[in-house]
Amino acid sequence: MNLRSSAGKRRGAIFLWRYRDNARNYPGWNLSADASGACSLLRRLRALAQSSRGTSRTVNVDVPTLTVLRVPNNEGGKARWWAPSRWRVAFQPDPEQRDLWKFPDDEDPAVLTLGRDRLADLIKGVEAITHGGGDYSIGGSAGDPSRPQAELWLWWYLPPNKPLERTDVPPKKWTRG
Repeated sequence: MNLRSSAGKRRGAIFLWRYRDNARNYPGWNLSADASGACSLLRRLRALAQSSRGTSRTVNVDVPTLTVLRVPNNEGGKARWWAPSRWRVAFQPDPEQRDLWKFPDDEDPAVLTLGRDRLADLIKGVEAITHGGGDYSIGGSAGDPSRPQAELWLWWYLPPNKPLERTDVPPKKWTRG
């Protein structure tokens, strides 16, 4: 299967980041996307799910905006964070590795390697984002110190609030017409 042609060009915004500050309360990776970005990501993930052999897709990710960071509200949206420039999702369809989840810290590109069950979880999570869902995590090692893998937190997307995004721009004055 040619995943490049079946998935199409990425549209919209996809945000992936990790917190440097207060990571105890916000461990692992964080994901949010606008409606177009989530649909674009879903097309790629569903194409992976249809594959019968190991394959991957890489997408460029966007730097999270202040509005995006205020959804998890780590230190009021002001906690330090780090974002990769790209995210590669590698699918391993081997039935023996259905529960596979590997998501190391601080790689660029960020690389998530997962099995069929975990890919299904990721698809459900991105679908939830499109309906305003989030504030929960998937994957990770669930506290198992012998398998330290970062979890992925899913966050809903709020449309940008221009005054919050660019505080240096004075508000427009209303005039009667």
